[in-house]
Amino acid sequence: MREGATMANVWMVLVLVLLFAGHCVRAQYWTQGSEEPPEEEFSVRRVPIKIEALLAQCKGTYERPAGLTSWLVCWYDARNYHSVIGPRKVEMLNHEPFVALFYDVIHDSEIARLQQLGEPVIQMSGETIEGWLPVFHSNHQTYTLANRDDPVVKRLSQRTERMSGLSCDTAEDLKVIYNEVGAYKSFIVDGAKTSRGVAQQFAFAGNRLATVLFFMSDVDAAEGGGRIAFPYLGFSVLPQKGAAVFWYNLHDTGRPDERMTYSVCPLLADSRWMAKLYIHTRGNELRNPCRPSNAPKPRTVQGVTE
Repeated sequence: MREGATMANVWMVLVLVLLFAGHCVRAQYWTQGSEEPPEEEFSVRRVPIKIEALLAQCKGTYERPAGLTSWLVCWYDARNYHSVIGPRKVEMLNHEPFVALFYDVIHDSEIARLQQLGEPVIQMSGETIEGWLPVFHSNHQTYTLANRDDPVVKRLSQRTERMSGLSCDTAEDLKVIYNEVGAYKSFIVDGAKTSRGVAQQFAFAGNRLATVLFFMSDVDAAEGGGRIAFPYLGFSVLPQKGAAVFWYNLHDTGRPDERMTYSVCPLLADSRWMAKLYIHTRGNELRNPCRPSNAPKPRTVQGVTE
């Protein structure tokens, strides 16, 4: 009983720290630029995040309503000739907005190669070198790999195109992330929230249409932490080696979808390897066209547009 209470207290403290850090970052950003929060072009209805629900999501004990889970299905993806030879297993994690988990996307040999390419960059946590780009709050390292750097990177880009049905011609370089115990990430939406932000960050490629997150290592479900939590959608994803999570960052109208706010729960044991690929709107105008908010939505079967 005492051990269980101790673990619960640890989880509570870590989530409180995560929430406080995210609030401080936003407050610092507002106060540096102006006295009031920056005005956003896209009006959204903000819903407060309940700490009890987020804590349960990070622990993997949160139970979603049956009315939501009844829509979730699993299937074998065979939309192209590669998948016909070896159908890919897909699990729908959320129906609207669409979030899916693809299994056996990245192989052990490819993971080893990506880690090998990062050996000149990865150092002990806290030591910085040229080209080191911090994205997590603590105990982390990250580096980027372009398609020209190695055939494995280009192969993953091509596999992502077949898996998602989207073009990766304007996708960002693959970002490989290494975390140690204590690493976490505050709430964030991958897409830029304003047209000015899109122009400043992604002048050529357009906004971030979708995100693909590859898991390159397992995390202990019992005490490892490190889940990817979607607090507005009410679920979390346990990293599984070889799998990849796919989600859209934008509404059909092209506006950012703040329901896709996610957080990387604190890592309590071992280490974690991930890789992230951002797919942009430029080059996907025909594959994923924007529609007015009052336009009828196309019929979908298991997440695939007819």
